[in-house]
Amino acid sequence: MSVRILTDSCCDFTRDEVTKLGIIEIPVYLVYGTERLRDGLDIDGITFHRRLAAGESAKTEPPSVDDYKAAFARATEGGSEAVHVSVSSGISPSYENAKTAAASFAGRVHVVDSRGASGAESLLVELAVERAAAGDSAANIVARLDPVALKSCIFFAVPDISSLSRSGRLPKAIGALGSMLNVSLILKMSEAGTIASAGQSFSFEKTCEIMVDALTRRIERAPSVRVAITHVEAKETAIAMSRMLEAKLGHPPARESVRESTLTIATHIGKGAVGISAIVP
Repeated sequence: MSVRILTDSCCDFTRDEVTKLGIIEIPVYLVYGTERLRDGLDIDGITFHRRLAAGESAKTEPPSVDDYKAAFARATEGGSEAVHVSVSSGISPSYENAKTAAASFAGRVHVVDSRGASGAESLLVELAVERAAAGDSAANIVARLDPVALKSCIFFAVPDISSLSRSGRLPKAIGALGSMLNVSLILKMSEAGTIASAGQSFSFEKTCEIMVDALTRRIERAPSVRVAITHVEAKETAIAMSRMLEAKLGHPPARESVRESTLTIATHIGKGAVGISAIVP
């Protein structure tokens, strides 16, 4: 029995990558007042950043239960099973909406809490696609996507914490620390899938170096490490982090990507933000 892989637009895949991977991506909504737009379908990056520069900021809204049901019905056509990799339940209602929708499919749809977002979520999706292509059952794929067993980690930094603070996803104490001390915060996803502090520095450049150091320690320089570096209009910084990581590892990662964040992620972390994620299969 074949297994289809699904995810949401908190992954940093381009439309071409979604097609190449053969996955179904369920878009998060970007909301401007009464205007409700699907990430990557009703609004593109150029339009998003133009509106942001003009002072228009969006909010995000998770896919509805009905959105998930429609995607799951498409994925299970012909009797296939499906595995949906979701943005962390600790920062979005998306996971619960997906679980509610999956209950209507008599065990044929499995929902995985990535306990992350962005690059960390993308790495799990890519691994799921590989295992599905290798013929693994949905249950076996789910078992292989345990973020703790994979040493999944994500560190990120934002030049301006205001957007993240307004969203309610950043604990107030952490936001207050960054504002009061005027420091650059190193943020991470905890094992519970919530945003936590991982330190601070007095320059964004040093913050990026600390993130790379923290990730290197976390993965113990494993040769099989897979890395995803993401950014919001900060490609040069992302590439510099890639070079820094290889130097600290002493070898190139087994697999690495550098991608622009999707609009869903960019809405919350803002221009100039960068992140680095890894798993060790």
